[in-house]
Amino acid sequence: MKITRSRATCQLALIVFSVAAEIVAAQSLSEHQTNSPTVRVLVLDALDGKPQAGVDVSYMCDEMSHSTITYAVTNKTGTADVPFSCRSGNKIELNAVPNNHKEGCGSGVEATLQEIESMGVISKPDSDGGIWCPTKISRKLTPVPGQVTLFVKQPTWWQSHVAG
Repeated sequence: MKITRSRATCQLALIVFSVAAEIVAAQSLSEHQTNSPTVRVLVLDALDGKPQAGVDVSYMCDEMSHSTITYAVTNKTGTADVPFSCRSGNKIELNAVPNNHKEGCGSGVEATLQEIESMGVISKPDSDGGIWCPTKISRKLTPVPGQVTLFVKQPTWWQSHVAG
């Protein structure tokens, strides 16, 4: 009887210890995110340059595994503020993931906080990775320090039925 009670006590202690560790890790992550700088992400339609509201912007640090992708959603002005919680010198990967029958153009953006804050970054909508998009709008834009610009567009019939 004493052995069973000791085992139960040990198992309970292990459960309490593991839950406490999870809570501490979550608190330190949330504190790190609230103290971390933010990156403004602007999502535009590649064909007409209009801001895109309600687009998920996926982001993750390049030093973490791909299973830790998180999202921010663009507001009515097409912008989302993304916390930069990567280690100093590491890159953040940003991609537009629309929910409105559009698709992200090109491969998104990989950049360090220094690159984003000092120059700003405009994605290449005709790069490999997502669907190919024209550069008519992106060529006219000037990078804005502290901002990343991503593009989306409605896929052509060919892109959605044959090439995909």
